Amino acid sequence: MAQHNVDAAVQTLDRLTHQEKRILLAWLARALQGDTPTMSPVQQRAALLRLRQELAALPVINPTDGGSNRQHDRLLYGTP
Repeated sequence: MAQHNVDAAVQTLDRLTHQEKRILLAWLARALQGDTPTMSPVQQRAALLRLRQELAALPVINPTDGGSNRQHDRLLYGTP
């Protein structure tokens, strides 16, 4: 792995919460043991399509403070 990829990964890890790091660590442990199910690219695309459809079906509810969901998320999580 090139050094810039490692640096990018470390920067990403620094932004994770402790809980997200624990989840990632558990996933990596399973992956190293070979317990991680693999999906073909076709299966991945189908799963992504299902997820997008489920997300699109969620109701849009704006906060009562007059701001939009997107503005609210930017305040909480920052701009990606």
